[in-house]
Amino acid sequence: MKKIVIKPKDLYNIGPLLKGVMDLAFDESCIMDKDGYIIHCSDSSPLIWGRPNEESIGMHISELDSASPYPEMLSTGKAVMGRIHIINGQTCITHMIPLFDRNDNILGAFGVIIFRGVEKLKNLVRENVFDDYSMGLYHQLSRAEANYSLDDFLTEDPRTKKLIYYAKKIAKHDYPIVISGETGTGKEILASGIHTYANKEERRPFVRINCNAIPFELLESELFGYEKGAFAGAHSTKLGKFEIAGNGTILLDEIGSLDLRMQSKLLRVIEEREFERLGGNTLIPLKARIIATTNCDIHKKVREGSFRQDLYYRLGTFEIKIPPLRERAADIELLTRHFLSHAETPCNITPDAIQWFKQYAWPGNVRQLRNLITKLTIIGDGKDITIDMIREQLGEDLDSGTETEILASHNVKDLQNTLEKDLLLRTLQECRYNIAATARALHLSRNTLYNRLRRYGVEVGRGTTSNNT
Repeated sequence: MKKIVIKPKDLYNIGPLLKGVMDLAFDESCIMDKDGYIIHCSDSSPLIWGRPNEESIGMHISELDSASPYPEMLSTGKAVMGRIHIINGQTCITHMIPLFDRNDNILGAFGVIIFRGVEKLKNLVRENVFDDYSMGLYHQLSRAEANYSLDDFLTEDPRTKKLIYYAKKIAKHDYPIVISGETGTGKEILASGIHTYANKEERRPFVRINCNAIPFELLESELFGYEKGAFAGAHSTKLGKFEIAGNGTILLDEIGSLDLRMQSKLLRVIEEREFERLGGNTLIPLKARIIATTNCDIHKKVREGSFRQDLYYRLGTFEIKIPPLRERAADIELLTRHFLSHAETPCNITPDAIQWFKQYAWPGNVRQLRNLITKLTIIGDGKDITIDMIREQLGEDLDSGTETEILASHNVKDLQNTLEKDLLLRTLQECRYNIAATARALHLSRNTLYNRLRRYGVEVGRGTTSNNT
C-alpha cells in the first residue's frame, strides 16, 4: 500500500468501519494531520504510549515517538514500511502511510505500530530463511529484539572468559550490577548481554540512559517522569525511564558522573524500591533491575567523597571489571579477524601488522580497534593492511618502536598515567590553556582538573604551560 485517498472531511470524522480497523487490525494505530499532530488513536494506544488517549490526541507524533518516520514520509510523500525501532522500551515495527485527497494533496498520515507480534515474526523468518534478504531481516529483528547477547562479547582471554561465566551466573538473579572498565572495552555489550541472558523466555525492556549527557535539572524527570502541570512546560504526563523499564533492565551509563544530589535521590529509590513522578503523590514500585557502568575509578571517587559510599554498596552488589584490550593479547587477533570479516570491503592483514597490533597500547580499546579497521578497509580499497597504512592513520612513527618501548618499560598503571597526562596536555593546547574549556572538554570539574595537573607536575600560567617532570 503506497497511499490512501480520502475526503478531507473524513480525516477528522472517521466512520465506524475505519474505527473498527484501527482498533482491531493492529496493535496500535493513529491518524495525524499534515503537520504531524495526532487526531485519532486506537483504543490500544495507551499500551505503547503509556498515557490515556485524551492526552495523546493533540500531541505531535515526535513527542510520543522521537524516531517516528513521519518526517521522512512527509518529505518524500511515500509510505515508510517496516521501520524497526524502540518505543518506550518495546521493540516495534512501524508503518507510516500518507493520506491524500483526490487532487493528490497530502492531508496527513495513517500510522501503524506492531509490538506484540515481533517475536512471532522473528520466529517465522528464522524458520523460513531462504535468501540473503531473509537472513538480513532476521538479524535486524534479532538485534532490535535482544540488542546484544553474551556471545557477542568475543574473547579467547582466560580472565575474560571467566568474567563471562561469572556474568551468566549473576544474570539469573535480579541484584544490581556495576560494570567498570575503560572507555571502549564493551561495557554496554556486557550489560545488554546480561539482560538478554536473564530474559531468555520472554522479551522485557532494556532501557538506557547516559547520566553524563543529561544535566541534573533534567535527569530527575528523565528517570522518574513527571505529572501534567508539575512545572512550566509540563503540558502532559510523561513516564520516566524507571517506569518504562517495567520489569526489565535499566542501564545507568557513566554512573560515576552522577551529581551528588541525584545520588541521594537514586539511593532512596533503590532502598525503598519505589518512586514518585515529579509533581505526583502516587508511589510507583520499582520493578526493573539496575545495571550501572562507569569508566572511572569508582573506589577512588568514594574515597574522595564525590560518590556516595552507601550508593556504591547498593549498586555494587556484584561488580564486574572488564580488562583493557592491551591486557588481552589473545583477543587482539581474534577481534581484528572478526572486524575484517564484517567489513564492507573485505581484505586481509599482514602478519607484521597483526604483531604490531598486539604490541600497541590501544588507549581506545576495542572501539578504537574496530574504528581503525573500518578506516583501513575503506581507504585500502581491498588491499592488505600493512604497518605503513597503520602509520598513516595513527600518525605514529612505528620504526622508532615507541609503543613497544612503553609497553616493555612500564607497568599498566604507568602506561595509564602516561596516556592520561598526554590527553591532558593535548586538550589544554586545543583549548588554548583555558581551564574552564579544558574541564568541559574532558567532562571534569575544575578542581579535579587542577588536581590531575598537579599530579603530573603540569603548571598552567598565562598562555603557557611548563612540564616539571
